[in-house]
Amino acid sequence: MIWQKRALLALHKALEEFEHNENWVFAIEQAKYHNRWFEEAQVHQSLMQWRESLSPEKIDNWLHNYELPEDLGSQRLGIIMAGNVPLVGFHDVIVGVITGFQVFAKTSSEDTILPKLWLSEAAKIDSIWSERVEVVEQLRNLDVAIATGSNNSAKYFSSFFKSIPHLIRNNRNSVAVLTGQETQEDFIALGHDVFDYFGLGCRNVTHLMLPEGYDFTPLFQCWDMHFDWIRNHNKYANNYEYHRALLLMNLDPHIDTGYLIVKERPELYAPVGMLNYSFYDSVDGVVETLIQWGDSLQCKVSHLPISNAMTFGSTQCTQLYDFADGLDTLQWLIELRKS
Repeated sequence: MIWQKRALLALHKALEEFEHNENWVFAIEQAKYHNRWFEEAQVHQSLMQWRESLSPEKIDNWLHNYELPEDLGSQRLGIIMAGNVPLVGFHDVIVGVITGFQVFAKTSSEDTILPKLWLSEAAKIDSIWSERVEVVEQLRNLDVAIATGSNNSAKYFSSFFKSIPHLIRNNRNSVAVLTGQETQEDFIALGHDVFDYFGLGCRNVTHLMLPEGYDFTPLFQCWDMHFDWIRNHNKYANNYEYHRALLLMNLDPHIDTGYLIVKERPELYAPVGMLNYSFYDSVDGVVETLIQWGDSLQCKVSHLPISNAMTFGSTQCTQLYDFADGLDTLQWLIELRKS
């Protein structure tokens, strides 16, 4: 565990004072021009969350739960990273390195600048991040693969990697279940679950489950004060205007806040600029719907006693133990190292 902790501390050290590090400042600016969804505030939010989750105490608490390999292996792990949120695929790189794999990472075309810089900065502190990770354009001769993409690309990945152990992730979304007793603080926190990263992440809430007769007024009044800035982002506004125009042309009933289209629909998924809602009459009915959504569901947010429900505002506050899709990739890779 000694070398693993040293490696993780190097990642943490590489993020210390990133706000004033000229390499990071330049990379954040370049990332924004490369991907207009990556505004400085969103990138800062991601980097600060990574820095917080990689504190020495949290590293110790995380690693303590595993029997990590003592040696570095020769097995080759290929990773296809997502790019919808800044550095969203970096957790796979981390678990690959600390389990002793030689990691070959294919970054998303939407997020290539930030992962490369983080690896470069961390390698100045611990060379493992340059010696055991290679950013590549093509993945060849792999022993294990982890790939993240859309529902369509997931089918291709499953076929492409069928001869080796693989983990394929596809589209997921998140839900919030409200009771009607939420406070202003809850509304603000829920707004972050909905609007952070412009709603592009699988952990963003895209559906509200509401008690019958729910009054939207307090919620929207709160969001008007705290989140209407989002209408000024060009790409977000384009999505909002597009879906608004379709609904108006089709005379399709909906609620328009001026920056968000809110529509009664049973689907969990809602595109950027939209939020679905449905009504429930019992907690048992809520649970039944959540079970039906199954593998399409990433996070559940509620004050109700629902299994694995999170508090409002916490969906984007990920920690090292928050594994995508609920699968412990660290333990999975440890077992593969033994085989």
